Amino acid sequence: MKKKGPFLTISIMIVVFVLITGVSYAYFSALFQDNRDLKQDTTKLKTCKLAEATLIFNVPDTVGSFVTADIYPGHKEVMSFGVAARGDLGAISNFKFLYRIKENGLGDNIKISVYKNKEMISSADHSFGCEKRVETIAGQARYYETCEEKNFGSLIQETILTSNEDLVTIGQDSLIVSDGIEEIRYYYVVIEFFNQDMSQNPNMNTRLIGNVDVELSTQKVNYKEAILNGTDPILKDELIPVMIEDDGTVRQADEVQEWYRYEESRWANAVILKNENEKYCPGEIIPEDQIESYFVWIPKYRYQLWDLGNYSNLTSINNTKLHEIPILFGDYDTEDLIDGECTTPMISGASGNCQVGDFMTHPAFISFATKGFWVGKFETGYKGSTDTTSSQKNGNEPNSIQIKPNVNSWRNINVSNAYLTSFDYKRNLDSHMMKNTEWGAVAYLQHSKYGSMASVRLNNNSNFVTGYSAVKEPTCGYTGDNRECNRYGDSEDITKPWNTSVGYLGSTTGNISGIYDMSGGAYEYVMGLMLDKEGQPMSGHNFKYNSGFSGPFGCPNCNGDTSGLTELVDGIPFPSNQKYYDIYLYGEKEENYNRRILGDATGEMGPFVSNTYGTQQRQIGSWYADEAWISHFVEPWIHRGAGYSYGMGGGIFSFISSWGTASPSISFRIVLVGDL
Repeated sequence: MKKKGPFLTISIMIVVFVLITGVSYAYFSALFQDNRDLKQDTTKLKTCKLAEATLIFNVPDTVGSFVTADIYPGHKEVMSFGVAARGDLGAISNFKFLYRIKENGLGDNIKISVYKNKEMISSADHSFGCEKRVETIAGQARYYETCEEKNFGSLIQETILTSNEDLVTIGQDSLIVSDGIEEIRYYYVVIEFFNQDMSQNPNMNTRLIGNVDVELSTQKVNYKEAILNGTDPILKDELIPVMIEDDGTVRQADEVQEWYRYEESRWANAVILKNENEKYCPGEIIPEDQIESYFVWIPKYRYQLWDLGNYSNLTSINNTKLHEIPILFGDYDTEDLIDGECTTPMISGASGNCQVGDFMTHPAFISFATKGFWVGKFETGYKGSTDTTSSQKNGNEPNSIQIKPNVNSWRNINVSNAYLTSFDYKRNLDSHMMKNTEWGAVAYLQHSKYGSMASVRLNNNSNFVTGYSAVKEPTCGYTGDNRECNRYGDSEDITKPWNTSVGYLGSTTGNISGIYDMSGGAYEYVMGLMLDKEGQPMSGHNFKYNSGFSGPFGCPNCNGDTSGLTELVDGIPFPSNQKYYDIYLYGEKEENYNRRILGDATGEMGPFVSNTYGTQQRQIGSWYADEAWISHFVEPWIHRGAGYSYGMGGGIFSFISSWGTASPSISFRIVLVGDL
């Protein structure tokens, strides 16, 4: 039987919308002073507001309708319109495209696609030049249409209609006025009657009647990425969303439009300004000299366990352990009672009911009950420092923090002062010194399909300048000298900055959106303290080399310390709230990796072996041969990433035991919690 298409009537209603002067939209508006007009030495007022938006052309109602009484599957037509947004620089207009259905007898055989283009397509009339065809398959006539292809620009959204809907959002978009006068964009809505292999006889003599509305959104609808499952970036107080161009240019992001995409390894970035009263509009460049700190968002996730890290000594490495780490985003805590999952143990040395192959919520998101957290994009720097000496300060100075590229990292600060400085930096954002498990959360995301999934290139800048990356991949580990297999220095033939193709290799994403300095640069202390035999947090090595926290020493009478003291009398107490640090069980040896916390990127990187580079004997793990020395009673603290001279031994999976004392080669990193 011949399959006849229904008589389809689609009326097009295009709404002309104008922002009425005097109406207040608090969620879009930010009135602020602009002090950048230095030529006239005046202060001018500027408003980030909704732009006046108007349709600049329309089409007759019949265009875009299926008006033929005898259409076949495969038929498609297009309707088009253009929008002009007028206003001040940065003014924004938001659109929502709706399809209002009065009658749908075609069910899910209709697809609506919305495209956008900066240019008008002159040949975009409603006809696709469709031709009716018939062929016989298995003795039965099959009727369909073939239509020519047309390129309408960038796809905004595809929507399959269902038979039980009456109002469908088929897309949304925004216009930002970039030249202070007018911004124009053209839109194309394509309606297609599917040409499916299955029988479509039930569609005979049925109808689709509806209309397309273009509406100005009167509420701000922020962009969200479906794959994150509700763990999108949380912006609060001073945090300003930004997009960073490949050359390092920073622009304020429009939260309505796509400004991150983890599915394509483009992580969300935000900045804190030096002057909190300074404001910028979406799309506007934020000068580098106005930025105090950069941060990158780590969404909450669960990952699939591949190794429980129960290694108590050195054996041999196993390079087959290195793999893509499967990750699932979402504000969800795994449970033992659910098949294929386990409850996160959270305790040093514990595995709970976890087994290889289970998914486990990463512990970094549990202590703070957060949907994610912001990590300093670079090692912490000291404001005003211009060389390696001026950035060495051992004190609690939160007002001296800067987290930026091309600055000297803040070093020679002990763990307690690094903790206090980080804690006091932004109390409203629950700032704190990075924990070992938080480092692990970044490392595992980096080695998922949402990160670069490669060895993070070493920052081999010998002046401890942030954001740099080695021109050549090191082929050996720490040798104690500057060999060809592990070059370091500050010249352009050896190291390159963050906003170059070489610099991107030092990022967790392989592009400029990621986190830098997690391989090489300065070592970085993390808040992961170890307990002594009596269960007390240890301060450090001895009275001379320690963290500055009050607590027992591992070796009170060695390495030049003759005080005989067993506790640091004048130190500060350890934090009262345990969410600010990870606790590790007492250990006698630096190869007792089974004291790991699942998720901290230590024991899980095994098995481990001792290896020789030059005259140096080093312990390395199975992941990229990164150095691997876990804390023990002589060195009860951990620093991560290794230093600029560590070659292939440095890396995001590197961990080395330490005294916790101030050192000219050790820095720290800051974390902000998103949802308080």
